[in-house]
Amino acid sequence: ENREAISDRFNALKEMPRERRLTNRNRVGFDYRQGKNVTAEDFGREFGFRGVEFGNWVNQEERQAHINEAYDALMDLSSVIGVTPRAVSLNGELGFAFGSRGGGKYAAHYETDKVVINLTKTKGAGTLAHEWFHALDNYLLRAVGNKTSYATEGPGFNKEGKPALRPELNDAFRN
Repeated sequence: ENREAISDRFNALKEMPRERRLTNRNRVGFDYRQGKNVTAEDFGREFGFRGVEFGNWVNQEERQAHINEAYDALMDLSSVIGVTPRAVSLNGELGFAFGSRGGGKYAAHYETDKVVINLTKTKGAGTLAHEWFHALDNYLLRAVGNKTSYATEGPGFNKEGKPALRPELNDAFRN
C-alpha cells in the first residue's frame, strides 16, 4: 500500500464513535416510586446517605428529575446486587451531589477525600452505577484506614502491613 492509504486507514482507526446518547432512553423497570416524586429528604432517608446536595445552577425542575432518576437507579442497583437500599450508602458514609461539585468536564465523579458521588447537571445521567462502584472500591480500603486508595489498584494493606481484604476478595478484584 502507499503512504496515503496507510495514513487514511490509521486516521480512521483513531476516530472514536460516539457511544453516549445526548438523552437517555426511558427507563423500563419496576415503578418503585409509584409515579410519585421523591423529595431530597425521602432520598436521604431511604438510602441513608450522609448528605444530599444540589448545585446553585440546578433549577427546581431539574432537581426533581435528577432525584427521581437517581432514586430509581439506586433501587435497581440495590435489587441487582442483592442488598438493602440503605446498604447503598455504604453504612451512611457516602454523600450524594447533583451538579454541585466540579465544572462539568466529566459526566460524574467520585471524591475519595469527601466520600461523595457527584452527577453533573447535564451529563450525569447513566453514570451512577459506575461511580457507585468507585465508592465501593474505595470503601473497602477506607474500612482499614487506607482512605485514598482503591481495592482494584492492588491489595491494600492494614495498619499491621497485612493485605486489607480477604484473599478471595482480592482475587475477585484482580480477576
